[in-house]
Amino acid sequence: MAFSCILCLASYILFSSRVEAGTPLSINQIIEKVQAVYDHTEDVQADFDQETKLKSWNQTQVARGKVYFKKNGRMYWQYLVPVSQKVISDGEKVWVYIPQDKQVMVSEINRDLQSQIASNLISGKGNLRNDFDITLADSPSEDKNCYRLKLKPPQPQANIDKIFLSVDKTNFQVFQTEIIDAFGNSNRIIFSHIKINNHLPDSWFQFVVPEGVEVITFPQIPISR
Repeated sequence: MAFSCILCLASYILFSSRVEAGTPLSINQIIEKVQAVYDHTEDVQADFDQETKLKSWNQTQVARGKVYFKKNGRMYWQYLVPVSQKVISDGEKVWVYIPQDKQVMVSEINRDLQSQIASNLISGKGNLRNDFDITLADSPSEDKNCYRLKLKPPQPQANIDKIFLSVDKTNFQVFQTEIIDAFGNSNRIIFSHIKINNHLPDSWFQFVVPEGVEVITFPQIPISR
């Protein structure tokens, strides 16, 4: 669960900032625009398609649904495919609820982060320059309408080897994220129908355990630094 949750955190960097089409930008200018809008984004909602590749098992898993983010570590992933599932965080705890299993797994947020970088991202305190070494990467699709940023932690981090962000050149909206871990596993999410700063209610990020559902609690594990 930790790997997928860290992807959720990285995916929190969704933003929009208009620039004139065709304006040439340096990598430093791109980072500055991304950071500026991230700092002023209070909440995000979008549809998503997710593809997870497990290298050692030679397996690919796909999923899709809707996602909602709000500053201070709040998120709500509503999986519709392949099975109904909810991943909700109020910034302190994470609930993973699969209705068909009649179980909800609960853990302190630190258990799922296990790195200061991920903690910064989900809390809204992330600083791209401080947290990552950033370079421009080639787009596999050779899409000339986007920048593809490669983010590399300066120090080894649990579950994060590198992150790729695909950013629209016109509005600086991130429409794709991909995390690759130290074992070569990858988790890619494509976002669509993105909406920013719609004043999402705080109640969406609270989970009430339904009657008859078993609660499985995991102990907190300190964040590694």
